[in-house]
Amino acid sequence: MVELDRDTLRRLRRLIAASRRDSGRTVPAAEVIRLSELLGLPGRLVIDLAAAEDLGQPMVILQSRPQASPLSAHLTPREGEVAALVAAGLANKQIAARLGIRLATVKDHVHRILEKSGLPSRAAIAAAVMRSQA
Repeated sequence: MVELDRDTLRRLRRLIAASRRDSGRTVPAAEVIRLSELLGLPGRLVIDLAAAEDLGQPMVILQSRPQASPLSAHLTPREGEVAALVAAGLANKQIAARLGIRLATVKDHVHRILEKSGLPSRAAIAAAVMRSQA
């Protein structure tokens, strides 16, 4: 959860009020993106003006952006697939059959995943994949 300081909240309220005056009951998507960027918010801003009827004020939601896994940032798409299958508990032979590649190729992929990530084992690969999906 991201806590916004009072100054940021005050600026957000002013920008929402100005948007409502200019555009009626809805804030255009482009305006929401501009508000989010202007305020330097660390995620996607969603503003539900219709909620004001029930809540007395618009509902503002800041959806944080998923953090890219340090593991996936360094892997090719195929290495990412292999890492996901390692995390699912498949053995190299099973991964080879699932992806339609040779066992030696799977071993090469696993070796490169370990080398690129600096992780010590298949179990560490699995843990890193699971953390990135949480």
